[in-house]
Amino acid sequence: MKVPFLSNLRHILQIVHVENECAGAAGLTAAYFAAESGVRVTLVEKTPEAGKKILISGGTRCNVLPGSVDPATDYFTESSASALRSIFSRWSLDDCRDWITDPNQVGIELAYEEETNKLFPTSNEAREVRDKLVSACRRRGVIFMPSTAIENLQPTHPDAPSSEVNSRKSRWECILVNSSCNGGGNSGGGHYSKTKLTADRIILATGGKSFPSLGTIGTGYEILTRLGHSLHVPYPALTPLLGNHPGGEKLPGLSVYNAELSIKQPKIASVGDNKSKSSGKAKNRSKTLTAERTALLLTHRGFSGPAAMDLSHCFSMAEERNEPAPKLLVSWIKGMDRKAWEHALTDFGGSGGVLVVNILKRQGVPARLADALCAQAGVVPGRKLPELRKEERIKLLEALSACELEVKGHEGYPKAEVTGGGVPLNELNCATMESKIAPGVHICGELCDVHGRIGGFNFYWAWCSGRLAGLGAAMGVVEE
Repeated sequence: MKVPFLSNLRHILQIVHVENECAGAAGLTAAYFAAESGVRVTLVEKTPEAGKKILISGGTRCNVLPGSVDPATDYFTESSASALRSIFSRWSLDDCRDWITDPNQVGIELAYEEETNKLFPTSNEAREVRDKLVSACRRRGVIFMPSTAIENLQPTHPDAPSSEVNSRKSRWECILVNSSCNGGGNSGGGHYSKTKLTADRIILATGGKSFPSLGTIGTGYEILTRLGHSLHVPYPALTPLLGNHPGGEKLPGLSVYNAELSIKQPKIASVGDNKSKSSGKAKNRSKTLTAERTALLLTHRGFSGPAAMDLSHCFSMAEERNEPAPKLLVSWIKGMDRKAWEHALTDFGGSGGVLVVNILKRQGVPARLADALCAQAGVVPGRKLPELRKEERIKLLEALSACELEVKGHEGYPKAEVTGGGVPLNELNCATMESKIAPGVHICGELCDVHGRIGGFNFYWAWCSGRLAGLGAAMGVVEE
């Protein structure tokens, strides 16, 4: 069955049937640029409204961009680093910002927050970001199909020879399920109807698995594997960690703003998922990784804040792949290594009149944490430096400069801001985000094997990859 407005028209059917930061931002961006190029775009949305995760991003303030970017340190991928650089090189941060702020395009006024190196809308309202993106798409003729999910995607002639199916001229058939139930989802009561649509190009921007309460269940991964793509096994990223605080103490609510967190990983050979075709040979995963941010929050359940969440993927990735868990180490004062602490203890405590715990406080260690670190080192309250035994001093220096935090797990997808893993970049044309496995299908956002750290970096990836997918899909329609 064909929908009348699609009859006899070349068009792009954009599948954005689940929403998350990358799916909402990437999908809407792809729709905008495809429509801007003069082709007809239909955006299929599983929920009643587009961009739902945009509404909760940045604590509802919506950190739309970072102030500066370095793909080598701000993003993680198991794919080719050169492929990642290639994608970002096609749209600079300044050009992306101009697109967002230009009143003739998206039209969101931005303000730079120097302390965090982030850009926010001056309204501090995520809803403005979502609404103006949707409005910009509508002004360019994008047709929205809300409360509609994809059930199946296949070439129009699936039984044709593989050479024909893999041709750039192959069209795509989608089976869509529309729900008029109150929740707009696929569960519960309500009326459902199926529709078959044929499209010249498909843009998949379905997002990952993070925040499943918003409907993100990883359907895009299932579609892509059925089409023949391999995956680096998806995993929760930017999620809080579970564990115990130092010294057996309870330190919930304590914030440390100048901590240096690092990961010490066991040396293992990584070839990705056993289904992956993306790695020709094994490679040693990096043994150490240091968080760029220094803010750490000790919670009732473990550890959060940008520093911990930026490294959380190391634990979830190891868990998903049944690999040994890494170690999480913290230097409580950034820049103070073991030698620096030895000098500090000697300088302040050499005369013998200052309590050890007070030396730590003078160096900037919060009082509750100073007590906990002394307890972890076995230093009884009230002890002075000359009174410490050699082994106590060694343990104290270790607790201060390379304290191993006891991590027992992570909060998983329900609290993960993004999903790591996904389609290897070498299975995509990085100029158009078109699949090399299924030509005519363009993939962007969180479905790709890329995620950034906290600070607007995942939005920038969404804008960049979505733009390339939209332009690439439009160019493909024109060429055909």
